[in-house]
Amino acid sequence: MNMQKTLLVTIDFPPMFGGVANYWANLCQCLPSNDVVVLAPECFNSLDFDLKQNYLVYRKNLFSKNKWVWPKWLPLFINTYKIVKQEKVKKIIAGHVLPSGTIAYIINKLLGIPYYVSVHGLDLAYATKTKKKKWLATKVFNNAESIIANSQYTKGLLEQYFNVETPVTVVFPCPNFTYKDVCLKEMEQTRKKYGLENKRVILTVGRLVKRKGHDKVIESMQKITNEVTNAVYVVVGQGKELVGLQKRVEEIGLQEKVKFFTDVMDQEMSMFYHLADIFIMPSRKLEDGDIEGFGIVYLEANCFGLPTIAGKSGGAVEAVEHNVNGLLVNPQSINEISKAVVTLLTNSKRAEDLGEKGRARVLKRFNWPEQAKKLSKLLN
Repeated sequence: MNMQKTLLVTIDFPPMFGGVANYWANLCQCLPSNDVVVLAPECFNSLDFDLKQNYLVYRKNLFSKNKWVWPKWLPLFINTYKIVKQEKVKKIIAGHVLPSGTIAYIINKLLGIPYYVSVHGLDLAYATKTKKKKWLATKVFNNAESIIANSQYTKGLLEQYFNVETPVTVVFPCPNFTYKDVCLKEMEQTRKKYGLENKRVILTVGRLVKRKGHDKVIESMQKITNEVTNAVYVVVGQGKELVGLQKRVEEIGLQEKVKFFTDVMDQEMSMFYHLADIFIMPSRKLEDGDIEGFGIVYLEANCFGLPTIAGKSGGAVEAVEHNVNGLLVNPQSINEISKAVVTLLTNSKRAEDLGEKGRARVLKRFNWPEQAKKLSKLLN
C-alpha cells in the first residue's frame, strides 16, 4: 500500500470501548505504519495500548474544562496544528464531522492540507440538532476531499440529511477477532458451570442499550419456549439498560430462561459463541435518531458459523442479508422475532447453511486488510 503521511484526529480510540474506536484502531494497524499518526484523548491504560502499536499515537487532553476557554475544543485544534507541523502531515482524517471536522476545515484554510471526514450514523443525527450545527457540518463535508462512511446505509443518511457534493467511499467495519477453537471438555465444563447443559442457546453480545432490542427478545421468550422448551437466552454485555432488563425478566417470570453475563473478557468471548446455537440482535431506530450504523457483531457471530437474526433497521441490513447469512425481522414484532428464532432452532440444516454461508461471506468481503486497501487508495 502507498499513501501520504496522514493524521487521524479522533475522540474515540482504544483502550476506550466502542465500534468507532475499534474501527479506526484496526484500520490503522493495516496501513503503512510510518505513514499513520493518531491524535486521541488521554485515558486510563492508554500508554499500555499505544506501546503495542506499530504506528505513532499522540495522547492529549483535547477539551478544556476551564469555563473561560471558548471554544471547548481549542486544545484539540492547538494539538492538531502542532502535530501537523511537527510530523509534516500531508492529509488529515477527521474521525467525526463535529468537532474534529471543523478543526480539519480550519487547518485546510490555513495550511492547504486536504482532509477526509468519517461518518458512522448517530454522528449525522447529532450534526442536525441545530441549524448552526447543520450549517457547519455541511461546510465541513463540502470542503473535504472525500467522506468515509461505515455502510451504504450511513451513506444514504448523509445524502438525506445534507446537501453534499463530495464523493463518498464506504469502508466497512470487520470482525474484531477471528475464530478460536475450544476443546469439547472445556465446553462441557462451561455448560455445567453456567447451567446450560442440554440447552439451545440464543445469544446476544453487545452494549445493553435500548436500540439493540434485548427487551424484544425477552418478551419473545414465552412464545419461543412454548415451541422449544429447552431454549435459553444468554445476554453478554454491560450498559444502562441492565437493571430494567433484569426487572422485566422477573416480571414475566423468565429467571430460568434468561441469563446475563456482564463481566466477560474479550478472550472469553469465543466460548460463548461456541456454546450458542443462534445469534440475535433485533436493533431498531429510536425516536432520537439512534440507530445501528452497521452491526459488526453479526459478522463476529458468522465467523463461528452461527446464523444471525437482525432487525430491518439501519446498517444491520448490510451486515445481515436475508436468507444468506441470517434472517431479517421487524424489530418491533414479537411474533416475527419468535418465529425466526423457532425456525432456526428447529431446522438445523437451514441454520447450519446460513451459518456456513455467513462464515464464507465474512472471509471474502469483511476483513481489515481489504477495507484498509480502500482507505489507502484515498490517501495516496
